Amino acid sequence: MSRSEDEIRSVARNLLEKNLVELVIGYEDSENGVRPCFISKPDEASRLVWNHECWFNLARYLRIFKNKRVGIVTKGCDGRSIVELIKENQVERKNVFIIAVECDGVYKPVKYGSANRERRIADYCRKCGIRVSPLRDHLVESDGQNLLNKGLKVNEEHALDWLSLFRKCLKCMACVRACPFCYCTECSVEGFKPMLVHRLRNSQELFTFHLTRALHMAGRCVECGACETACPVEIPLTKLYHELNEWFRENYNYAPGMSLEEEPPTLVFKEGEKVEEYAFHK
Repeated sequence: MSRSEDEIRSVARNLLEKNLVELVIGYEDSENGVRPCFISKPDEASRLVWNHECWFNLARYLRIFKNKRVGIVTKGCDGRSIVELIKENQVERKNVFIIAVECDGVYKPVKYGSANRERRIADYCRKCGIRVSPLRDHLVESDGQNLLNKGLKVNEEHALDWLSLFRKCLKCMACVRACPFCYCTECSVEGFKPMLVHRLRNSQELFTFHLTRALHMAGRCVECGACETACPVEIPLTKLYHELNEWFRENYNYAPGMSLEEEPPTLVFKEGEKVEEYAFHK
């Protein structure tokens, strides 16, 4: 057991023993690898683990337990998700105890049945510069192998043929289900009132589906890779949302999930601000 893992268990056990939280959300081992874990008793803290396979974004479960006091193990991207969910009034800060673990990167999950069992760091981790949650109540420092300092370089970004990539889409909605920010009661990309995107899988509908979702994620996505990891045909969705985030950084100097006080640019419009200044024609 690593020191980080031991500390996570100790903090979780203490929170439950003192009734500071009703539930702790973390990770545990299973026959099929690491999975989300929900514990409500102090003696269950021994189930918690921490390693390079803890790639799930646990923030998506906070809305389910919105009315409970919850402790949650977070990576940097998970913590940024929590910040945005608080700003969107989906989570109450007073109800969440954030156990922030210094993240050394996670492995890209091996697809079920794949013959290639090689472990390699996820591409979205290589781009990430946020190793610790910006919002935290307890910090667990890393004592493991830092995959991000291995001299690994991100491949030079090249123009992707998004239309060809979108044609692979099965419209299974796994990306929507995995995302902590896809919580609308009536989903615009799968609802019927109105039906913005048809159920058919032709090229036009697939493009509209992904474009609509990308616009909904603009200025909100924390690039945790949950959608990309869930995709059965491995569409690199995080790269698409990364490009949108770069546009927001350049034009609004804004990065989602970094501050509770900073308002999302999509929700504010300053007097005298010219719309054409931010047109997508550049």
